[in-house]
Amino acid sequence: MSESTKLALSEIKNMDPAERSILTEKDYKHLNSVERTQAKLLIQQAQKAPNARNDLMNGNENNNTNVNESVDENKNDDVNNKAKNNSSNANTDFGSLAKKLKKSSAAKRKPKFDETHSRDSVWIRNDLKKVLKDVCIEKGDKTRIINEALEDYFRKLASELDQ
Repeated sequence: MSESTKLALSEIKNMDPAERSILTEKDYKHLNSVERTQAKLLIQQAQKAPNARNDLMNGNENNNTNVNESVDENKNDDVNNKAKNNSSNANTDFGSLAKKLKKSSAAKRKPKFDETHSRDSVWIRNDLKKVLKDVCIEKGDKTRIINEALEDYFRKLASELDQ
């Protein structure tokens, strides 16, 4: 996957783990937040899996026995944990997870530009327009200058009314 492609979540799920491990955010950025989270988890799992496989294949025998022992211990722990907790990470309810993610991301997200600004048409004197054009270099400079000028004007007006 040298080029970024817009992949569906089903395509990512059906991929070989080796292929999945080399995906980048560009390949799944277009998905909705729940699917993007699922894709990210699948990719992380795929990236971890080859390392574990390589360690087992390239490692010495002591590592293999330790891995087998820890697997047996983990099986016993899993049985005990499942008895204690009815829910496990493998059986995550993605519907409730999606709701939680949506609530948290909506509260934390930065408001979009068009949510905080409105377009308006005004007449500007030609001499001021030329200076404004010459001064504005980067994107957003004109908006920033006009907003600052209006703020200064309204502060001045408010201070005159207070006197």
